[in-house]
Amino acid sequence: MGVELNYLNVWKGKELAMHDIHGTDEGCYDKLRWYCQAVRETNPGSVAEHEIDPAVKLLFTESHHAYYLRHLVDNFVKQVLRSYPKHNKKHWSSVFKKAAYAPSLKEYEQHINNILESMPLSRDFIVNFEPQSWANTLFLGDRWGVINNNIAECWNNWIKAALYLPIVGMVDHIRVQIMNMMHRRRESTSMMVKELSPKKEKAIACVYVESQKLRVNRYWQINKIPCKHACAAIESKSMSFYDFCDKYFKIEMYRQAYKGIINPILTFDMDESYVDNENVINAPDVRSQPGRRRTKRIPSQVESRVSKCSRCHTGGHNRRSCKEAIN
Repeated sequence: MGVELNYLNVWKGKELAMHDIHGTDEGCYDKLRWYCQAVRETNPGSVAEHEIDPAVKLLFTESHHAYYLRHLVDNFVKQVLRSYPKHNKKHWSSVFKKAAYAPSLKEYEQHINNILESMPLSRDFIVNFEPQSWANTLFLGDRWGVINNNIAECWNNWIKAALYLPIVGMVDHIRVQIMNMMHRRRESTSMMVKELSPKKEKAIACVYVESQKLRVNRYWQINKIPCKHACAAIESKSMSFYDFCDKYFKIEMYRQAYKGIINPILTFDMDESYVDNENVINAPDVRSQPGRRRTKRIPSQVESRVSKCSRCHTGGHNRRSCKEAIN
């Protein structure tokens, strides 16, 4: 068309178009009241409430706070191993991970004592980061052997397209995504004939193959499916190892999770006639930073830091380990 636009003008134009279609952030928060009512009307039996002040620990009493092991190890390297420059960082990081994954209290204490004997300054770090929030054997709830936040990373990536929208548009976009996902998985469960979900069925099959090489008298489980030792012991008693798998991995539970149907909500004409003026939901009192919104996660300190040699000025090592020839 013979029109030349710079990047800033295009970005501002897109922002204005988004406001015309979805409304502004400030004006959308109060529409959450309409949205909650619309969900209850179109999906009878659904619970849709809004809380201006957070009530999470009181509502989810069985949900325990847990740390992501990778970030915890990064902090361990940064805060503890930095005080012991002659120590092998990879070795002691692996010892810390072994303590986190230890299936028994005895094994956990053995690894932690090794760390404390070699690095006394690590005691405060271990106590301050509450082992019951990251160690398998001390965790107050069930983690099924998972010590990461991959589910949160997957969720953030899954809703990436909704992050640009105002609050009501964001919630409704996620609802449509969940509606479509539940339909696809509800259809796929009709073709599943195994006792466990496909992923766990494959996992238990691999464990069973390994169990054929063992003879054991005792067993345990951390991942909520029998380990190879457990499979060997179960088979020796002519029992089914499916009976020892957690109920949440059973295909029947999988079907129950996706049997519900979410009905659509028409959001193009939001009726505000019911709204009272006493409980208005205002936008958060937070000033947005100038420029484009951040869409990618902030990397951890260790992840974002790239070492650079002050001697040869190349990356990947420091002055102490530099092997370049001196000019």
